[in-house]
Amino acid sequence: MCGIAGFIVLRKTDFDLSLTIQNMANSMAHRGPDDRGYLVLPYGEQKNKSYVALGHRRLKIIDLSQRAHQPMSNFSEKIFISYNGEIYNYIELREELIQKGYNFASRSDTEVVLKAYEEWGTACFKKFNGMWAMAIFDKEKRRIILSRGRFGQKPLYYYKTEKELIFASEIKALLKYPAIIKKPNYEKIFRYIAYNYRYIDIDDSSYFENIYQVPKGSYLEIDEFLNIKESSYWELNPGFMQVSDKKAVRGFKDIFIDAVRLRLRSDVPVGCMLSGGMDSTSITCVAYKVLKKPIVTFSGISGEEKGVYDESGYINSVIKETNAKFHYIRPDPADIFETIKAMLYYHDEPVCTVTWYSLYLIAKKVAKEKIPVILNGHSGDELLAGYWDHYHYNFYDLEINGDIGSLEYERKCWENNHKRDIFEIEKSREYIEKLTNNEVSGMNRFPDYSGCFKDEISSKYQRDIHFSTSSKSLLANRLYLELLFETIPPSLRPEDRNTMSQSLESRSPFLDYRLVEYCFSLPNKFKIRNGLGKWVLREAMKGILPEDVRTRKDKAGFISPADEWFRTINRKQVYDLINSESFKNRGIFNIKAINELFEQHLKKEKNHQMLLWQIINIELWFKRFFGE
Repeated sequence: MCGIAGFIVLRKTDFDLSLTIQNMANSMAHRGPDDRGYLVLPYGEQKNKSYVALGHRRLKIIDLSQRAHQPMSNFSEKIFISYNGEIYNYIELREELIQKGYNFASRSDTEVVLKAYEEWGTACFKKFNGMWAMAIFDKEKRRIILSRGRFGQKPLYYYKTEKELIFASEIKALLKYPAIIKKPNYEKIFRYIAYNYRYIDIDDSSYFENIYQVPKGSYLEIDEFLNIKESSYWELNPGFMQVSDKKAVRGFKDIFIDAVRLRLRSDVPVGCMLSGGMDSTSITCVAYKVLKKPIVTFSGISGEEKGVYDESGYINSVIKETNAKFHYIRPDPADIFETIKAMLYYHDEPVCTVTWYSLYLIAKKVAKEKIPVILNGHSGDELLAGYWDHYHYNFYDLEINGDIGSLEYERKCWENNHKRDIFEIEKSREYIEKLTNNEVSGMNRFPDYSGCFKDEISSKYQRDIHFSTSSKSLLANRLYLELLFETIPPSLRPEDRNTMSQSLESRSPFLDYRLVEYCFSLPNKFKIRNGLGKWVLREAMKGILPEDVRTRKDKAGFISPADEWFRTINRKQVYDLINSESFKNRGIFNIKAINELFEQHLKKEKNHQMLLWQIINIELWFKRFFGE
């Protein structure tokens, strides 16, 4: 896990190229405290004024020796790479390449990536099971390749002018390049607040104008004239297969266990993030089964609030089952504003939800315990229908398919499991009234806070948002959109920044592409059954998970009680921020409307925790990058 940076420049500059690439890379020292490397090479035919630069900061995870130093070249020094991430199946690929006659100077996955590109070209990306962001300089073909993994777990940004293309793992590194002009992207800011962050990833823009992300599951080819060709090497194509219960469970279990096994490959200690939910507990218990020894776990719980915020009972069941060495972390709301400021240094953008505040504190604890690799449970809900509103979609699917018997059965099971009525089918229709078989509208799914902006801002950026998908199942559509657009992309960025801020590598077994493809091939009945989500995971974990966790019917999520914090201990800080001169002078916010919403929150008339968190983040982000 590392930080990468680089640029192509086709003009004479009035600044030192070597010093610039060093400054870019070293601004991300937290991503790679163990080693550093830089190179500047002539590029193309205009060798007297065209150059390519690569920079690298290394966090040592696989092959801790200097043989894995980056930027790395092949033996002929015709191909160079700066790479961030992990290719979990690198051992198998290495053996395949050895059979083809390749020799290796290291045990690193970086050299495997380099030789894989040498053998298969850009087709190598399809062979990788992992997460990555990389830059490959191919001298013979006079091109640079920028590639990201299938789900965008590792970041890669770029900025282009007529004579330059600059790229880096983090925006702060880009901003070290002298020619970049820094401007806020107001449309992105509007989407972040108006629609509860869910639509900030409908494109590849960033919170800065003209700074873009390399698309996930894609690569860019940049030639010696800075022409860019974008290609996709992976797409998710949902389609249900016919399979028995037994085969579905066996297929899921085999892939899931192998996904965890691969992500335990490391030359440094590995731990697990552990909530009391199905996803992280399954990973922890499978890791214990694979390693055949206890693993270190880290759990966030709130100190005073009980019940919905505290899953320590389920966590303790897993600790007892696995003999884990455990650590509990309790957030302190008194420090939340200062912590947000610290986070924004690493994130370079507003943080989407308060959940990441707690997870940042956990990352600090993981680093303190010297566990450089941590496994997490991200994406289990999106693959296996773990959210409450997924029941709406499933019920409506059953109705439009004419399966009224299953519809009534599932409703009754849900009501029995949760000891209350759920809703009439008419409510499901109302809830998803803007849905059709292949188009999902984003409007009205979440509170609309466009009124927090001045009218001219709202009228400029407010628009209906539609996504087209191929499945006829509304539930399958919803899971697809959450995985690729709505919830996972805006979660992977803060996960990367939180952990990398502490020089940690975070791995997500549920984002093994084989598991994703398999889950999207399973009909809905393998996700929601008997009034509970994640049916296939529950079945696969029989004999592995503690029964009280495997059969639990409630869901708490990873929650910080910020709604109460903003009414009590942080009340004055919130008030002072939304009434500060700097906030008013941004010129885009409706201060009166925001104060009215804050008053509603204080009186408990409505819960505007999400809005307040986002307002705090936006203003502190503005201060960091654009001053008072």
